[in-house]
Amino acid sequence: MTTGTQNPPPDALDAKGQVSKAVDAGTKTPATRPPDQADTAETDTAETDTAESDPQQPASPSVTGLWWLAAIVGVVSAAWLTVVVARGIHFTTGQRAAAAGTALLVVVALAIVAQIILMRYQARLSAAGQSALPPRRQGLKAAVMGHDNRASTSKTQVVLWTAAVVWALIDLLLLARAHSGANLFTTAMTNWRPEYLVLLGFPVVAAATAKAAVGGANSGHGPATDDSSMRKMAKTLKVSRVYMREPAETDVTGFWAGVAELFTGDDNSVDWGDLQYVVFTLVTLTYFVIQFLAQPANGLPPVPAALLTLTGVSATGYAANKIVSSKVNLTDVPDGQ
Repeated sequence: MTTGTQNPPPDALDAKGQVSKAVDAGTKTPATRPPDQADTAETDTAETDTAESDPQQPASPSVTGLWWLAAIVGVVSAAWLTVVVARGIHFTTGQRAAAAGTALLVVVALAIVAQIILMRYQARLSAAGQSALPPRRQGLKAAVMGHDNRASTSKTQVVLWTAAVVWALIDLLLLARAHSGANLFTTAMTNWRPEYLVLLGFPVVAAATAKAAVGGANSGHGPATDDSSMRKMAKTLKVSRVYMREPAETDVTGFWAGVAELFTGDDNSVDWGDLQYVVFTLVTLTYFVIQFLAQPANGLPPVPAALLTLTGVSATGYAANKIVSSKVNLTDVPDGQ
């Protein structure tokens, strides 16, 4: 039986099917695979590890158990010895030595307590989002460290004289009952020697002057710390030379490194202005301690005019050296972007 519709030959069907598959294959868009959570977690972990291992991010200060143990032992020992020594009624050499040692212990105990308070305070600031201070400026160490993470000569003089006078006054307070005459502490406060205003004031003035000189360098922008900041500062000020102070390396630590920084300059060579200031301060401080221990009944010992003059001149020279260095010791800005 014949109909009006004819079926196409099989070969035509096969060819049409192959063309259709080819078109589908050419226009097919591969499905986008959703991000794997494991891959995302690995990426986040890698970024976190990189941030934690960044040497530019100092660790937050923390109060260890040793600090708490030192504070407890120091405070209890200082309190007990203070009571025992203050009850002494004989102004003997042994009593005077005990009072001097106890006064030193009290100063150390106060320093440990101050260290714990500062470290806990700085840890709370760091937990609140503020950047942590470098290890050399954490806690009480900031009292003798500058912003460049080096031991500051002027700050150290302030700390030394403040601690020495506080130690002497505590010593006189402990000997108040043992001395048969007038109260030594009251006498020292009433008959205050004016030279101690100079010894306590000159280091503070020198420290403030040095800080102002360094902070006011480069037209008030402060010193540059690396090549990048040098180029940026030179571009802002439109100059080719700027004052630069590289911070101390992070691996520079220890007591003796800090002592060396007291009389060395930014280039790690001996700075005669700093050295002179340190030497005359130590000479005057040694004289003060020896004279006080020899005759505590006289209160704070008089300081010779010669030592006062040398200390004042060296402090003035130190401050002048900082002012001149910030204006003269300029570094050429390196080429580059």
